[in-house]
Amino acid sequence: MSIIGTVFLMPVMAQADSNLDALYGVANRPSYIKHYEADKKGNVMLNPYLQVGTKDFPAVLDPKRPIYNYVVTSEGSVAFIEEAPHPFGRTYPQGFFRPEDKSKRKPGTTENYGHVSGTAGGPGRISGEVINDNKNHCWLVNNKSGRYSKRNIDRTPEQLLNAFILIQGVTDPGGQPWCPSAVYLLGYAPDYVSKALRQSPEMKYEDEGSKKNAHILLTPGGSFPKFTTPPYKHLSLDDVHEGELQQSTPKPDAPVEKKATQKPEKAAYNDDPS
Repeated sequence: MSIIGTVFLMPVMAQADSNLDALYGVANRPSYIKHYEADKKGNVMLNPYLQVGTKDFPAVLDPKRPIYNYVVTSEGSVAFIEEAPHPFGRTYPQGFFRPEDKSKRKPGTTENYGHVSGTAGGPGRISGEVINDNKNHCWLVNNKSGRYSKRNIDRTPEQLLNAFILIQGVTDPGGQPWCPSAVYLLGYAPDYVSKALRQSPEMKYEDEGSKKNAHILLTPGGSFPKFTTPPYKHLSLDDVHEGELQQSTPKPDAPVEKKATQKPEKAAYNDDPS
């Protein structure tokens, strides 16, 4: 993905731990766990190459590695996960189609350790990838996580920018510079943010013809992009009690409407095609 056309945002200054929700999003449970990621006792296995970067003990990135997954933890640190083959995962000799990002995986693709292997399946804040951008020779940060970013209403461009700044402060990039901008992918953004950004002149695409991978670029130290979103109150899913999401309760004598039959949704954009 080329770095062209930059949206500038002012980063939120680091504050006390009580404001981590605003900085990096509420720490919520992953949207799903894949079948092979837990052991026989149901415990999600940690990545054997897991690094948790802090200012005192930074993580070290290897420029020979193509990609790392990252998760901003509930404590405000950053977990870095190498995409190593999982011991309980399968290998696909013919490759397969991955529904999550509509990509075709090449023959020999393995099921790897994912984002949840950085938290043992626990809560995480905004998450994504740190990609070795060979074209521009820099580390590129995005919000591509099907577990902690996608389908989560509390994952905004400001939070990705803050995570980008945080990541730079808790890692040794191994002599390779950071790309100047983070990439906020609209496919992993909440609907209310995505709809607003699609009206913005700063919208970019990996391929203009196919409109593939809509995104905006976020660069520290600039002005806020020209778009507005509805006000959002930070709320953990754990704080929502049964019945609170219902807007109204039907009267006892009201006729019950028959709901249209819906086809079951596919397995949560899982890598597993079965």
